[in-house]
Amino acid sequence: MKDYQKKTLAKLSEFLSKSRYASLSDTFLQVREAPGYSAQYKALAKLEDVPYICLRLPTGGGKTLLSAHSIQVAANSYLEMDYPLVLWLVPTDTIRSQTLETLNNPWHPNREVLDHHFGGQVRIFDITDFNLLRAQDIGQSTCIFVATFASFRVNSTAGRKVYAHNENLEPHFGSIPKAAYLEHSEQGEVKYSFANLLAHYRPLVIVDEAHNNNSALSIEVLQRLRPSAIIEFTATPASNSNVLYKVSASELKAEDMIKLPIRLAEHRSWEDAVTNAIQTRERLQQLANGEDQYIRPIVLFQAENRDKDVTVDVILNQLVDQEGIPREEIAVATGDQRELDGINLFDPKCPVKYIITIQALKEGWDCSFAYVFCSMAKVQSAKDAEQLLGRILRMPYAKRRKQNDLNRAYAHLSVSAWFEALARIHDNLVSMGFEEQEASSSIIYQPELDIEQGTPDLIQEDLVVYTASAPELSTLSMAIQMDAKMENTDDGQYKVTFVINSREDLKELEDNAAKIFDKVEDRQQLIIQVARKRGHSRPLSPAEKGETLIVPQLCLDFGDGYHSVAERETFLPQGWDLLSFPVGLESFQVLEEGHVYEIDIEGAKLRERALDLQETLNFGVATHWTEAQLIGWLDRKLQQSDIAYSTLIEFLRRHIRYLQEHKKVFLPDLVRLRFVLEKLLRKKIEQCRDQAYKQGIQEVLFHVPQAAYVGPQAVMVFREGLYPAKNFYQGRTIFSKHFFTSIGSMNDEEVECAKVLDSNKKIKTWVRNIERHQESSFWLPTHDDRFYPDFVAELIDGRILVVEYKGEHLATNEDTQEKDLIGRLWADRSNSQCLFLMVTMFDEEGRDIHGQISKVLG
Repeated sequence: MKDYQKKTLAKLSEFLSKSRYASLSDTFLQVREAPGYSAQYKALAKLEDVPYICLRLPTGGGKTLLSAHSIQVAANSYLEMDYPLVLWLVPTDTIRSQTLETLNNPWHPNREVLDHHFGGQVRIFDITDFNLLRAQDIGQSTCIFVATFASFRVNSTAGRKVYAHNENLEPHFGSIPKAAYLEHSEQGEVKYSFANLLAHYRPLVIVDEAHNNNSALSIEVLQRLRPSAIIEFTATPASNSNVLYKVSASELKAEDMIKLPIRLAEHRSWEDAVTNAIQTRERLQQLANGEDQYIRPIVLFQAENRDKDVTVDVILNQLVDQEGIPREEIAVATGDQRELDGINLFDPKCPVKYIITIQALKEGWDCSFAYVFCSMAKVQSAKDAEQLLGRILRMPYAKRRKQNDLNRAYAHLSVSAWFEALARIHDNLVSMGFEEQEASSSIIYQPELDIEQGTPDLIQEDLVVYTASAPELSTLSMAIQMDAKMENTDDGQYKVTFVINSREDLKELEDNAAKIFDKVEDRQQLIIQVARKRGHSRPLSPAEKGETLIVPQLCLDFGDGYHSVAERETFLPQGWDLLSFPVGLESFQVLEEGHVYEIDIEGAKLRERALDLQETLNFGVATHWTEAQLIGWLDRKLQQSDIAYSTLIEFLRRHIRYLQEHKKVFLPDLVRLRFVLEKLLRKKIEQCRDQAYKQGIQEVLFHVPQAAYVGPQAVMVFREGLYPAKNFYQGRTIFSKHFFTSIGSMNDEEVECAKVLDSNKKIKTWVRNIERHQESSFWLPTHDDRFYPDFVAELIDGRILVVEYKGEHLATNEDTQEKDLIGRLWADRSNSQCLFLMVTMFDEEGRDIHGQISKVLG
């Protein structure tokens, strides 16, 4: 999986594990990592004890694959069962069919994930086939039912088959007692309905595109089904969603999931837009012919409705009669014409290069060969345009292409048909899960003609923007202020008119955009109009120009000819021995009052009592487990790449014996508590590993320092497309030297540090370094993790400066001291090519940030 997908699942696992033993609101506040969304947990009415969280991923993030993975995460971390019952809810019947197709295909990654996690014991059901569920399936296989909310969403339960009495389900109800939450017939008997069956077993509920399902009726559906947990996946969370983790579009781009930026060209006529779209495809095809993997770039034409001018037939005739495109290379995909049905667009023998549609591709359609979007339609619904635009963003094979132009998407639009095209696409990207600044930097505007070359300076031209907020003009020159006009419009906006007398006026407006308007979208409108007047887009960042920022990493050489980047695994080249650590699980306590167990998991106390005889009989097959079966179960859960199979088995055997002989815990109770035991043993392994590496890093870095070196053999390269910020700086200061167009978020003190870097004449460019992205950011090793300094800068003379800012309250703690030592060691081993500074607001000699940086630069 991609790194952001692993982090998403890890955050889900952390939340569910901790919420098993602590309150949902406290756990949510502690675990969440979703800047920009509410930190207050909002429970569903009548389901206050049910975990209800949302994972926010932009379009193209692989939500279906993550949904499949999340079933095992929930089963292990919260449900504590081997084979859960799952209700997978999707927004439409089309998505339902597509989801069922992937889950039933044994060679599709979505199904492979499930088979891997559950040993092939998986059964997939369409909601219409629930009567095929056998009583023996529950508890022996992971049973997944795929349905739309509409299958359950009714004012009267009499209107849906899932609520109806069904004799085929009678075998399931033999052991289900009457309960108030079950729906009864008019005669007072429990209905043998699928809804009642779900309510009894409390399914795990997966919700795809959850923002469509926040109505009161949808919530009532969930209340009836009594889910054990609810996990939402969406690009645009609803207002009542508990967003646990947020993935940015920049993270997707950095991991080659989507094509960015979008190169947007506006044309004076729809015919010109069509011609240019064809030319773009042909140019991309030439580049694709040099790729290792087969790619056939495809153009998506969006026609107008039948009552408009540029219909499907008009575009088809234009392609065939005027452009000479063979008819077999064109597919029409509308409600009436379904020429893509049964076509595999990825097949090298497939001739289709052009697809004409209106809105038919907006739902669930996916082909990463789609590169060019050409629209003649004025789309009224932002959601419709968003879905169509999203069809060209997925990267073929989720792998960056050798030819950089194949890493981008292209849009050709008719100005007359799509008013304010650039602003509309910006809004569409935001609705697809992009941050405001991501959307702004993801669009490169290309006018049809280059009007700058050979054009006289502008004289007395109006520049007009329509904005939501009034401008602040005090920062502009008096000449521009005097000529500017502001009028109220009928729709409550402002019409702001600037009189432009020179290109210097344009530059002044662009440079002061953030001071003139508070809202990002208003600034964007001003910059758009400046770009149109000037005839070119905003200045490119160093990354967009194709430049790189190369930072050497700390490496190790033990004299054996093997060189490696210094991370904690390399400090123990011979590995580590799990069995060298003492046996014991002190957090597992037997209390005096009978066989009652108190288990401490990360500071939370869990009490478990021993089962009585009748409960033991009802416990079933698990009571017949042998010690070897329990060890085998734990081994499958705890397998790790740096621990040999024989070592892990012996580690588990020792601890099972320890709990039975020293803690006096019966084997049936250990089986019953196996999910808790797995968590305790996993934590014990992590603690042993951390202790081993702490000793290893201390030995090598500070007792064998000659092993460490810095050189060109291993470097971290900042380059275009690899800046996976989760949140972005939105302050008023405009920075001119940042390596990327966008800047990762900074607190107030870090902004002050960035100002000093940006204004220093010895610094060529700098980067706000992003945490927790090993492949895209600069890092140094620590004994238990990686250290990601706040800033990396390249000096005019080619040297590299790395700066870590620390607040006064952190400047002297043990963690900061370790980072400072390792940073200084990295700089010391660089042959004077690298500098490191741990900066505070004021140092011991009273120097401010500017003084500290000036001193280290010399």
